[in-house]
Amino acid sequence: MMKSIINKLLVIIVLLTTANQLHAQQLPVFNNYVFNPFLYNPARAGDNPDGGTINLEFIKHYDNMPYGPLTGGVTWDSRIKESNTALGATLIHDRNGKLIRNTMASFTYNYRIPFNKEKTHELSIGIQAGIISQNFNGWDANTTDDISLDASIYNGRTTNFDLALGINYHWKGLNIGFSVPQVLNGKARFRNNGLDENGDNTMFQYQREYFVNASYEARFGGKDKKSWMVMPYVLYRYYKTTGSQLDLSAMFGYKQLVWLGAGYRTGGGDGGFFKPNAAGVHVTAGAGIKERVKLFYTFELPLKDERSYFGYTHEVTIQANLVRKVDKKEYDKNKQKVDDELAKVNQKADNAQVTADDALAKSDEALNKVTDLSKDVDKLNNDVASNSESIKEVSGRIDDLVFKKFGSVYFEWDEDQLTDEAKASLDAFKTKLSEMKGNYFIYLAGNASAEGNVNYNQALSARRCDAVKRYLEGVGISQRILLLPYGENSWVTESQNTEADKAKNRRVDIYLSGE
Repeated sequence: MMKSIINKLLVIIVLLTTANQLHAQQLPVFNNYVFNPFLYNPARAGDNPDGGTINLEFIKHYDNMPYGPLTGGVTWDSRIKESNTALGATLIHDRNGKLIRNTMASFTYNYRIPFNKEKTHELSIGIQAGIISQNFNGWDANTTDDISLDASIYNGRTTNFDLALGINYHWKGLNIGFSVPQVLNGKARFRNNGLDENGDNTMFQYQREYFVNASYEARFGGKDKKSWMVMPYVLYRYYKTTGSQLDLSAMFGYKQLVWLGAGYRTGGGDGGFFKPNAAGVHVTAGAGIKERVKLFYTFELPLKDERSYFGYTHEVTIQANLVRKVDKKEYDKNKQKVDDELAKVNQKADNAQVTADDALAKSDEALNKVTDLSKDVDKLNNDVASNSESIKEVSGRIDDLVFKKFGSVYFEWDEDQLTDEAKASLDAFKTKLSEMKGNYFIYLAGNASAEGNVNYNQALSARRCDAVKRYLEGVGISQRILLLPYGENSWVTESQNTEADKAKNRRVDIYLSGE
């Protein structure tokens, strides 16, 4: 009995929404857009700076209804290496009972306009183009004698071009976006296979939807001050037929491993905020595996009596983060170069240690001679004074045999050119070196902050070392100069949350070694 009533209800819904000129909402209602904002806004493609993201979406609406609405889809988006460009693709299939099938496929292009070098402040613009294919399969409807379907909708099908635009402002953890699906607001005719006796085709009118969203992701706690996450999210959706809809939610997370959230969504129309038609609450739980794969489940229930007829909604999202592969050949080449330089430096250190041991032996011999000269006080005093000077000289040589940091010069972000301040420091270094005696060699240790990938930072630190070497040679430094680029692996500040922390790692350290 209940199944017959629901089948009748589905037919009535189709009849009410299928006239000679009709309007319809095309995008399914998702809850997990918090974790995949690209679903509603093409400007959010490429949010993951370390690689691409694949999302699989599955939604079962109204679990009490036979053949209730069912949605499945997959999205992919990724930045193009280190550029400001991102691409994306979407495929969504929506089944509404036995009668309606919607398939949407699209391709997205996104461009980001950065306002700072770290790209934590930027504006992104996205355009999404694709097709929407819709099919009314009225022959499968289970109707009775008192309900009949217009022949024009028995087997209607249409395929049309779709266009969506989006814009998003990003500053640290804040995102504010605006997007418009179905921008063209076009019309489509269903092919009814000649069943309509009057020869009329059913007309479909696409309607624009408007989305405005705002969210802020705050991280705190733990050694890195990023273990815990809290993110409030507001989504406003307007559609001409159903009116305004507001979704308020909050999400909590721990170390990219566990998430828990809840939200409230109005049902649209004129029913007010707390008691609108089809309003509901939703609860989300999620878990991650090594920050590569994440699983989210959302349970939604209506606030009014509709849940006793239609039931609840279940949504599952599987998210995979695709980390870019490191060029192994380039990595091995750079590693071998660093290992060779380290071997040379270690050999120099070993030679210096031998010299230090010889100096210590000479020092012990000098002290023994002082003891043997105790018979002659005057001669003893002279010998003691003479040997004291010898000890000081030897001790100074011992100190000089170990590596000593002489200073550092600093670089701008992503630069290997010396600043005026850096050149002044190197000029002072030359002046001090000219006052020193003995044989020395100079050791330049290049460093970089953690932005960019590992290979790029390794090469950048090498270029910075070379810039310092060329300048020192240009001002007349004749000592041997050794280069050792560390990339991002020799940081001064482990935490690089602020620009000041990062600036401390964009440097070349200058060491002296020898006699």
